[in-house]
Amino acid sequence: MKKVVVMVSLIFSFLDAQALLENDQAAYDYCLAEKDSFVAVVWPIAQGKDYQIDRLFKKFGSIKYQKKVYFTPAQASHLLAMAHSHVVDMDEHMARYFPPGTFEKPARIFVFKCSSYKKALSCKYAIRAMLGLDFRGIHINDWHWQTIELAGFFFKDRDVLTASL
Repeated sequence: MKKVVVMVSLIFSFLDAQALLENDQAAYDYCLAEKDSFVAVVWPIAQGKDYQIDRLFKKFGSIKYQKKVYFTPAQASHLLAMAHSHVVDMDEHMARYFPPGTFEKPARIFVFKCSSYKKALSCKYAIRAMLGLDFRGIHINDWHWQTIELAGFFFKDRDVLTASL
């Protein structure tokens, strides 16, 4: 298994300066292989400002893959529980992230490469400030195991997002 990950990592290192990844499987494989990869979720409550978000990602790193998804309430609840496992009252949390009318709007999902966690954190704070929604605007994972978990949710587990594709 380790040889496969190293080989995939070498391939992605070569492709790093190339075009965006082509599909969900490539995005998932990239997240597994690249320790400097992050998954960012721009929540549906944060609509607009696509150009500014894109510029901030590029200021702090590079976008490797992006897509839009529509959540069902069950998918949104599952994702919030994954991203914010410390939250006790998930109903209130859902209401803050998904007020009425939000499920008709897409979330924007990015695979983002950044040279350090500190830069990824700076990117997260810059986008949050620009959106003016505090922590509800964007989620960028903190640890690589979370990158893999979120990549599985968005790019691998067809049962979770079937209704969103």
